Amino acid sequence: MRRSKGRTDSPDISAANHNAELGEATALPTADESVSSSSKRHETENIKKQVTITVQPGVKPKPTVKKKRSTPSADLDIHKEIQKCREEGSTRLDLSKSGVTVLPKELKELTNLKELYLYGNRIASLPSEVGLLTHLETLALSENNLVNLPDNLVKLTKLKLLDLRHNKLKEIPSVTYKLTSLTTLYLRFNRIAVVDPGIGNLKLLERLSLRENKIKVLPSVIGQLIHLVTLDVSHNHIEHLPADIGNCVHMTSLDLQHNDISELPETIGNLKAMTRLGLRYNQLSSLPETLINCSGIDEFNIEGNNISNLPENLLPALKNLTSIALSRNHFEVFPGGPPKQFSQVTSFIMEHNRVQKIPFGVFSKAKYLGKLNMKDNQLSSLPLDFGSWTNLVELNFATNQLTKLPEDIQWLVNLEVLILSNNLLKKLPRGIGALRKLRILDLEENALESLPNEIEYLRSLERFVLQSNSLISLPRSIGYLTNVSYMSAGENKLTTVPQEIGNMESLEQLYLNDNEKLESLPYELVLCGSLQIMSIENCPLSTLPSQIVAGGPSLVIQYLRIQGPYGGMVEQEDEVSTSDV
Repeated sequence: MRRSKGRTDSPDISAANHNAELGEATALPTADESVSSSSKRHETENIKKQVTITVQPGVKPKPTVKKKRSTPSADLDIHKEIQKCREEGSTRLDLSKSGVTVLPKELKELTNLKELYLYGNRIASLPSEVGLLTHLETLALSENNLVNLPDNLVKLTKLKLLDLRHNKLKEIPSVTYKLTSLTTLYLRFNRIAVVDPGIGNLKLLERLSLRENKIKVLPSVIGQLIHLVTLDVSHNHIEHLPADIGNCVHMTSLDLQHNDISELPETIGNLKAMTRLGLRYNQLSSLPETLINCSGIDEFNIEGNNISNLPENLLPALKNLTSIALSRNHFEVFPGGPPKQFSQVTSFIMEHNRVQKIPFGVFSKAKYLGKLNMKDNQLSSLPLDFGSWTNLVELNFATNQLTKLPEDIQWLVNLEVLILSNNLLKKLPRGIGALRKLRILDLEENALESLPNEIEYLRSLERFVLQSNSLISLPRSIGYLTNVSYMSAGENKLTTVPQEIGNMESLEQLYLNDNEKLESLPYELVLCGSLQIMSIENCPLSTLPSQIVAGGPSLVIQYLRIQGPYGGMVEQEDEVSTSDV
């Protein structure tokens, strides 16, 4: 059986929005998985439109010159805003996204200023006059071109929030370590390689973001920041987490994802207030048993590590878990523990491992489980209580070794997405017809020889993937699938297409390519009024004139309309386009 290359890699998803607001919480993502594994061969190429310009004789065409964007009169606006702020005695000045490159010296006259917002400008250097604004509590400088800060900012003894995200800092400005009143420091998305021990001076820090830099080492003095609530050091090159991190007992969110950490200190168990722990994409081969003390964690995501088993009783200890992601590790056995460990879980994702069996009864208490993804494992069968997973909405068993789907699937009446691609299925149980809510059914790359007539009851189906099987025919009952907009039945052994396909009024994309015994198409195809893309490449279609077939799908549809009994009934505005398969 052919295995589709490159179909098992799901995209990596960033942990927080790139342009978060000042009050951003360093929330971690759950694994976001694609619900369809249909082949990329079916995507159409964008065709550039050609535009012909007719020029009257004797009239020279005007050259097409790219218009320059009008730049705001930055200086005028800045002076007005500063003057207005001074006259009104305002404590807040916002010059964000004003095209500012240089700040005027009269800024120093705003001695009552508490908040200064300068984000989204082109400032390369901050004037020393800012250091005279001694009442400043908020200084927002994100999205500029800063490479350093003036030393006299040390006078800002009341500064609580300093935002330097998205600048060009290669190091943390030395004056920063002297701003001991800071409670929030954002340094995300710079070029910082080193965090000096001076960071330990900022003992009032509650929020620290060093995300997306080039940091390799976190100093042990990080443990002196005992008031830290959130720490985000994700997307760096950190190899070691200092044991002193255990002193930050007020920490609720610790984001370590996308680093090179190979081991977590036992002291991480001291962070009992923690609700979010980001460990995705590191080099971890095990987890400390002390993690069981962090019982408030609600999302457990260790995707992209080298872990083969979890500490005993870890999952049962995390009583608030709603989401578990163990994808892309080295698990060969399903995690142990009593069924109650999944009692609050809504999503369980364990794709890209080597699990051979799902234990009987493991989800017997999982009354909220709506999403189960076991894609790309080594499952050859499903547990006998499979039919009891009645709350499932999404089920993905793609790229396993399943030879049979239990008849008990009829009890999974809440299923909306069922992905079974790349298995060894030869037939579907008749109970499949009970899945009245099913929107997506992906059966690509199996060994199916026929489909049960009960398919007709899947009236909510929108996407039906049958590519790369051994189907000789499609059931006439397929005509009841009036909500299907995408259907692929290419690379099968079809000899005919049922005329009932004309009832599929929502069908927009139809793939019949590479059916080497498909000799004819039904006239009823012209009744598919929504059809936009049809692929018939490498189908003989010997009952049609060869020049018509050579002309492509659009010409074939026109021929069927003219030659068939429906020519006077159908007026199709849009031509059917060819798909590059």
